[in-house]
Amino acid sequence: MKESNHRDRAETNPRGMPMRLARIAVFTLAVAMAAVAGEPQMTVTVTELPPEPIPAGSCTESNSGYLGIVGTDKKERTNLTDQEIGEYVRKRLAEGYSVTLYPQASGKMFTVATCHPTKP
Repeated sequence: MKESNHRDRAETNPRGMPMRLARIAVFTLAVAMAAVAGEPQMTVTVTELPPEPIPAGSCTESNSGYLGIVGTDKKERTNLTDQEIGEYVRKRLAEGYSVTLYPQASGKMFTVATCHPTKP
Protein backbone atom coordinates (compact mmCIF):
# COMPACT_ATOMS: atom_id res chain seq x y z
CA MET A 1 0.00 0.00 0.00
CA LYS A 2 1.29 3.45 -0.98
CA GLU A 3 1.89 5.98 1.78
CA SER A 4 0.79 9.57 1.36
CA ASN A 5 0.88 12.45 3.74
CA HIS A 6 -1.72 15.12 4.34
CA ARG A 7 0.11 17.81 2.32
CA ASP A 8 0.10 15.72 -0.87
CA ARG A 9 -3.61 15.15 -0.56
CA ALA A 10 -4.32 18.85 0.01
CA GLU A 11 -2.42 19.83 -3.13
CA THR A 12 -4.32 17.34 -5.28
CA ASN A 13 -7.68 18.03 -3.65
CA PRO A 14 -9.62 20.42 -5.91
CA ARG A 15 -11.45 21.87 -2.88
CA GLY A 16 -8.14 22.68 -1.12
CA MET A 17 -6.95 25.22 -3.71
CA PRO A 18 -9.72 27.83 -3.15
CA MET A 19 -9.09 27.63 0.60
CA ARG A 20 -5.36 28.28 0.09
CA LEU A 21 -6.13 31.25 -2.16
CA ALA A 22 -8.57 32.62 0.42
CA ARG A 23 -5.89 32.41 3.13
CA ILE A 24 -3.38 34.24 0.93
CA ALA A 25 -5.93 36.95 0.12
CA VAL A 26 -6.87 37.45 3.78
CA PHE A 27 -3.21 37.63 4.81
CA THR A 28 -2.41 40.16 2.05
CA LEU A 29 -5.41 42.28 2.99
CA ALA A 30 -4.42 42.22 6.67
CA VAL A 31 -0.85 43.33 5.88
CA ALA A 32 -2.11 46.14 3.63
CA MET A 33 -4.58 47.36 6.26
CA ALA A 34 -1.87 47.36 8.93
CA ALA A 35 0.47 49.36 6.70
CA VAL A 36 -2.17 52.00 5.91
CA ALA A 37 -3.35 52.26 9.51
CA GLY A 38 0.20 52.87 10.75
CA GLU A 39 0.81 55.96 8.59
CA PRO A 40 -0.05 59.37 10.04
CA GLN A 41 -2.70 61.34 8.20
CA MET A 42 -1.28 64.30 6.26
CA THR A 43 -3.22 67.28 5.02
CA VAL A 44 -2.14 68.84 1.76
CA THR A 45 -3.32 72.32 0.83
CA VAL A 46 -2.79 74.09 -2.48
CA THR A 47 -2.99 77.85 -2.82
CA GLU A 48 -3.19 79.43 -6.26
CA LEU A 49 -1.03 82.52 -6.64
CA PRO A 50 -1.22 85.07 -9.42
CA PRO A 51 1.61 84.88 -11.96
CA GLU A 52 4.59 87.14 -11.44
CA PRO A 53 4.74 90.02 -13.90
CA ILE A 54 7.43 89.85 -16.56
CA PRO A 55 9.87 92.70 -15.96
CA ALA A 56 10.26 95.30 -18.68
CA GLY A 57 13.38 94.64 -20.70
CA SER A 58 15.57 96.27 -23.28
CA CYS A 59 14.93 93.69 -26.01
CA THR A 60 13.34 94.69 -29.29
CA GLU A 61 12.54 91.41 -31.09
CA SER A 62 12.36 87.67 -30.51
CA ASN A 63 14.97 85.35 -32.01
CA SER A 64 15.95 81.71 -32.22
CA GLY A 65 18.89 79.59 -33.30
CA TYR A 66 21.76 77.46 -32.10
CA LEU A 67 23.60 78.79 -29.08
CA GLY A 68 27.29 79.36 -29.76
CA ILE A 69 30.30 81.44 -28.83
CA VAL A 70 32.58 82.99 -31.45
CA GLY A 71 36.18 82.69 -30.33
CA THR A 72 39.20 84.87 -31.05
CA ASP A 73 39.96 82.67 -34.06
CA LYS A 74 36.55 83.67 -35.55
CA LYS A 75 35.22 80.10 -35.27
CA GLU A 76 31.93 79.40 -33.54
CA ARG A 77 31.93 76.89 -30.71
CA THR A 78 28.51 75.28 -30.07
CA ASN A 79 29.38 72.66 -27.44
CA LEU A 80 29.13 74.91 -24.39
CA THR A 81 29.69 74.27 -20.70
CA ASP A 82 26.85 74.45 -18.17
CA GLN A 83 28.32 77.71 -16.85
CA GLU A 84 28.32 79.31 -20.32
CA ILE A 85 24.71 78.26 -20.94
CA GLY A 86 23.70 79.63 -17.53
CA GLU A 87 25.40 82.94 -18.24
CA TYR A 88 23.53 83.22 -21.57
CA VAL A 89 20.18 82.54 -19.88
CA ARG A 90 20.90 85.01 -17.05
CA LYS A 91 21.75 87.81 -19.51
CA ARG A 92 18.74 87.13 -21.74
CA LEU A 93 16.34 87.12 -18.78
CA ALA A 94 17.77 90.46 -17.60
CA GLU A 95 17.12 91.89 -21.10
CA GLY A 96 13.42 90.93 -20.87
CA TYR A 97 13.41 87.68 -22.85
CA SER A 98 11.78 84.44 -21.85
CA VAL A 99 14.19 81.69 -22.87
CA THR A 100 13.46 78.13 -23.99
CA LEU A 101 16.35 75.70 -24.48
CA TYR A 102 16.18 72.56 -26.61
CA PRO A 103 19.21 70.28 -26.14
CA GLN A 104 20.14 68.40 -29.32
CA ALA A 105 21.58 64.89 -29.59
CA SER A 106 24.69 66.40 -31.24
CA GLY A 107 25.50 68.33 -28.06
CA LYS A 108 24.35 71.67 -29.49
CA MET A 109 21.68 73.79 -27.80
CA PHE A 110 18.81 75.29 -29.82
CA THR A 111 17.32 78.33 -28.13
CA VAL A 112 14.17 80.40 -28.58
CA ALA A 113 14.27 83.84 -26.91
CA THR A 114 10.85 85.53 -26.86
CA CYS A 115 10.98 89.30 -26.34
CA HIS A 116 8.78 90.98 -23.72
CA PRO A 117 9.84 94.63 -24.02
CA THR A 118 7.05 96.11 -21.88
CA LYS A 119 4.93 94.90 -19.04
CA PRO A 120 1.67 93.24 -20.19
